[in-house]
Amino acid sequence: MTPLENKVSPRKIAEQKYKSARNNLLLMIGFTVINIVLLVLDAGVMFLFSATIPYYATLFGMMVDSAAAMTVLFLVAAFSIIAYLVCWIFSKKHFGWMIGALVLFVIDTVAMGWIALMALDISAIIDVAFHAWVIVYLVVGISNGSKLRTLPEESEQEVIEDL
Repeated sequence: MTPLENKVSPRKIAEQKYKSARNNLLLMIGFTVINIVLLVLDAGVMFLFSATIPYYATLFGMMVDSAAAMTVLFLVAAFSIIAYLVCWIFSKKHFGWMIGALVLFVIDTVAMGWIALMALDISAIIDVAFHAWVIVYLVVGISNGSKLRTLPEESEQEVIEDL
């Protein structure tokens, strides 16, 4: 370890890991929205670092003949994305919202697994790996958010010494 690495406080490390988890959550939300736009545009491509439920709700909504069913499925997609976005926004101040995002994403992962099993889609293994990545980051975020509650605030003098 270099002398500079020795001076990084546990609080700074926890803050950075928590920020990274929040950034990954936002990235997942962004890719989910992009995937839905690509689906509507019939682009034939999609990003894997995204949520499954909003994507498939939109897909099934585009396939049904009933206006009521289509509306319900589009609302499911919209509310799913909004729920993740709310978790991201409020997680800036309270790490409990990361727990909410984790619960939502675990449900999403189960749904993705069920859809892959029903379709007998072996290529979903790659999607499982990306879902696992998001879950790991959310767990790391929750762990470090919890640590930040117990770690003491740094004084101005400690911050100056770190520089």
